[in-house]
Amino acid sequence: MSPSYLLLAATPGGIPPQLHAHLAQATGLTLAFSHPRLAAFVNPQCHCLRAGEDACILGRLFERHGPSRQLLSLDFGGSAAIFQSGGQSLPLSFWGGYLLAIARKDDVRVLRDPSGAFPCYYSEAQGICAFASSAELLVAAGLADIKIDWTGLALHFFSSGVPAERTALCGISELLSGFAVNVAARVGRQEPCWSPWDHVQDEAYAPGSASERLRRTIDHNVAASASGFGRVLLSLSGGLDSSILAASLARAGTDTVCLTMYGDDPAGDERVFARALCERLHLPLVEWKYELQSIDITQALGAHLPRPSDRTQALAYEHAHLEAAAEIGAEAFATGNGGDSVFNYSQSAAPIADRLLDEGFGLDLARTLGDVCRQTGCSMFDAAASAWRLARRGRAYRCRPTPLFLAEDRLCELGASALDHPWLHPPADALPGKTAHIASILRVQQSLEPGRANVLPVLNPLMAQPILEVCLAVPTWEWRKGGRDRSLARTAFADVLPELVLKRRLKGTPAGFAGQILDRFRKAIRERLGDGHLVRHRIVDGAALARVLRDERPVSDEERVRILEFVAAEAWLDSWLARSSGCADCLKVLQESHARP
Repeated sequence: MSPSYLLLAATPGGIPPQLHAHLAQATGLTLAFSHPRLAAFVNPQCHCLRAGEDACILGRLFERHGPSRQLLSLDFGGSAAIFQSGGQSLPLSFWGGYLLAIARKDDVRVLRDPSGAFPCYYSEAQGICAFASSAELLVAAGLADIKIDWTGLALHFFSSGVPAERTALCGISELLSGFAVNVAARVGRQEPCWSPWDHVQDEAYAPGSASERLRRTIDHNVAASASGFGRVLLSLSGGLDSSILAASLARAGTDTVCLTMYGDDPAGDERVFARALCERLHLPLVEWKYELQSIDITQALGAHLPRPSDRTQALAYEHAHLEAAAEIGAEAFATGNGGDSVFNYSQSAAPIADRLLDEGFGLDLARTLGDVCRQTGCSMFDAAASAWRLARRGRAYRCRPTPLFLAEDRLCELGASALDHPWLHPPADALPGKTAHIASILRVQQSLEPGRANVLPVLNPLMAQPILEVCLAVPTWEWRKGGRDRSLARTAFADVLPELVLKRRLKGTPAGFAGQILDRFRKAIRERLGDGHLVRHRIVDGAALARVLRDERPVSDEERVRILEFVAAEAWLDSWLARSSGCADCLKVLQESHARP
């Protein structure tokens, strides 16, 4: 079972004691921390760490320079530092997947860790602010009602994965990773408590020892992330990122079983790489084929989430992982999710532009130009021209929206503000390649909570805060050294990974399976979307979609991805709209408590 929590914060009136019993009964959770203005309810899988009399930390916490195991208590000095700093000392001395709550004189401060490892959604009702591990739990507790935010849903499709506070359910917001809110009379504006820009210039970075430092940090963080679990099921593609994770899990002695998915087309069959890796690391491998029998276009992915999740082809992936986990008795899933972004995988000329702006013309710039050309296969003239345009364009990152198939009036309503996030506002001396690196890390955050996360914990260790910070300090050109993408990561693990994986250049893709889904269910998809929620609420341009879904018309990769995203969203909408809410019961308890003298 995955960790679940419900955290109540209230000022200045406090939390009515009778609400405790009501919420424990409604959610099945146990009261683990109580304060006049704070109450934390958890299930057995969610740890609650007391930080003095006025603060608690939910989730998993690790010392930055301590052993690879979860902290079960805090000493007086650590608790005092956290309270006095308003939580700002926490990401400096610790890391993990956690939520901190501090009751102060005039407010309650709630802070979420930077890695995105611990979900947090919140709502407000009758002077109480509730934070929870899922939107589903807020509704079950009666602290939120079920009402679709159609504009928020349109924003989700438009925003190209840029995280947003606003969700697709009215009254439910997300506390962003690395941000904090102050709860006074109402929840205040979210404020960043950790910024990737603080780690771009790191005095500890040294080119000669960078790969060793990266290897040491990854090994330590992976071992810590997996500690406390029995058997772990690792999603293994045979690509670099999941292979590095497998190597670190093996080194830590974690009981790891690997699962690789394959399809009928060569691009979707990576078993040769997965087999080579598992043979080298002596890890068991389960091979599972993508099956159309696993696809039900009416089944919701991530039904506990306050916005749609993934695309319809992921149903087969989720089904395989849940079946395999049950068969082998896994206690957690692990993925290499985020590795491409953290290790700065790129096909652009940004490293050339960065080195030009940072160091000017010279032999090192020429070496980086050659590296990029060898990696991408482009000519020196094209790479230099592209780099020159990037260098002259300015240092801010322009995030491109995804308007495909969205209705014109919705696009006018959303505007460019939908793509904003504090991390996308770089300092004046930022380099364009590093800004793109940070934007790529940012967009990973909304993919860290798949549907199976509601069944067992999903570990994404490569997104751990210490790994992020080490990788942010690496100049972009170092990631392309020698004409290899993610070069520093390849060097760091060169002694433990098979040559077949280290020298691999092409990435696998389930696009062939997605094409099979569209071919098999094309008529049903056309009917479902043509008369669906998204068209009726003028989020999707029904006429444009109908033209693409006509029989036998070729569909591009970009169109297919979008269509299956919409199919998944229709199932998500049906799932939420079919439920009932207990909001009235909770409001009654709150109203009765306010009515008492």
